[in-house]
Amino acid sequence: MNKMKKMVSLALTAAMTAGLMTGMGAMTASADSERTKITALLKGTESSEQFLTFDYLLKNFCEEKGLDYEIELVNDQQDYFTKLQMYINSDTLPDIFGCPNGALSAACKDVDALVDVGAELERNGYADKLNGALRDFLTDADDGNLYLFPQALYCEFFMYRKDIFEDAGITEAPTTWKEFEEDCQKIADMGEIPVIVGGSDAWQLMRYLSFSPWRVTGPEFIQGYQAGTDSFSENESAKYAVNLLSDLGTKGYFEPGFASVDFTSASNLFFGGTGAIFYTGSGQFSMAEEMYDNGQLGFFPVPDTEGMDNMSTNVPVHAGFAEAFNKATYDDTMQEFFDYMCENYSDVCYNQVQIFSPFSDETIPEGLPQLFYDVQPMFENAETAWTSWDDKLDSDVLTKIVDEQQKLAMTVKLYDGIRYGLPMLISKGSYMGELMQTNDFVYVTNVDEFDIEAFKSWYQSLNKEYYPYSSEYLQIQKDDERFESRLLAFVKE
Repeated sequence: MNKMKKMVSLALTAAMTAGLMTGMGAMTASADSERTKITALLKGTESSEQFLTFDYLLKNFCEEKGLDYEIELVNDQQDYFTKLQMYINSDTLPDIFGCPNGALSAACKDVDALVDVGAELERNGYADKLNGALRDFLTDADDGNLYLFPQALYCEFFMYRKDIFEDAGITEAPTTWKEFEEDCQKIADMGEIPVIVGGSDAWQLMRYLSFSPWRVTGPEFIQGYQAGTDSFSENESAKYAVNLLSDLGTKGYFEPGFASVDFTSASNLFFGGTGAIFYTGSGQFSMAEEMYDNGQLGFFPVPDTEGMDNMSTNVPVHAGFAEAFNKATYDDTMQEFFDYMCENYSDVCYNQVQIFSPFSDETIPEGLPQLFYDVQPMFENAETAWTSWDDKLDSDVLTKIVDEQQKLAMTVKLYDGIRYGLPMLISKGSYMGELMQTNDFVYVTNVDEFDIEAFKSWYQSLNKEYYPYSSEYLQIQKDDERFESRLLAFVKE
């Protein structure tokens, strides 16, 4: 019986830093020496899908080969990114490591640390079996090669509570964002929470910011944004998304305190019976299974963006937190494991972990939750994958967007204007200014350039009916002195 260690790392420590030079990569024998162990670095916990998949595969393979294996787990995403970068910098990468397709995979490629997974799949006959959307998701943007192996096939969609929809008089799931917002208002009028969102996790709000540009342009907008050739202020689908996120948040459609709710807590809220709509996906089938089988839940794909041509497939499909193989330690044993992994991956996905296999030629076995069979037609012909902005953007840009998207969705100081019938003032040249400068209820200016008369003229031209408190709007219009003093005080803040 082989010896197996599970190292669970929940935070970075000084000890980890000190031991980097003798890290996981160093514990694995080089390609031309006798191997005794396979090492892996994965994101998650012992209950996460990535761990369950590779723990099962490594355990069975290593028992057969008389090897040990060691899995290091880091749960927090930022801690994981930091640790992986440190392993990259110190040339101590393990044999297998979780790696998103973005800045970190590029860093690995820069030091020639990645096995060409696409070439390996061609060699062992599994290349044509790989789902087309996942290949698209993981293909390297610079050279068109495939360096990452998909964790699984994940699709995302909205789930909804059928009883709340019925009570609100909603007979069909929304197919456009206009219908989505109209349904949210009907639900809010009943005193129910329309939408549950984990606002403290960057990717949750970022999904709403990316829905429209992705549905209209695929990856083109975010690629152009990264390259500096496109922007939120110039791209119509991106402007649409900015307004959508702002509306959903400032109109009170998200749960109270959503900005401090993480995805796990949001999931527990929704599947615990709170709220009408939740953006989720196939990774949470286990939580949805019982309610779905009882007829309590339904699902619908990402709605269309009105007035624009949308992509033919509207289901976000992605590969999860993909795996990479260390080129420096990829010996005959690791190649054997790679082949073993491909041969057994679908079986592990469906029968051990209950997630969709990345190999599309595999038939879904009987006996799985009904959601597997009902959701699968949504993506079976997908060839274009979801572009995860949180993976693709560099850290500085990502930090800016994360900060601004919360402001967009929250009714904070800047957005008090919406509640009280006042317009929003935003500083020219700021990131928020870029996001919002084309919105009809936003006035973008610098304090030193502020023209009170020009502003009042613009303000008087606004549609009173847009604002929820039109009486306040009219009152302020009649009281120029009060209006002017409040306005100037706000600008100076």
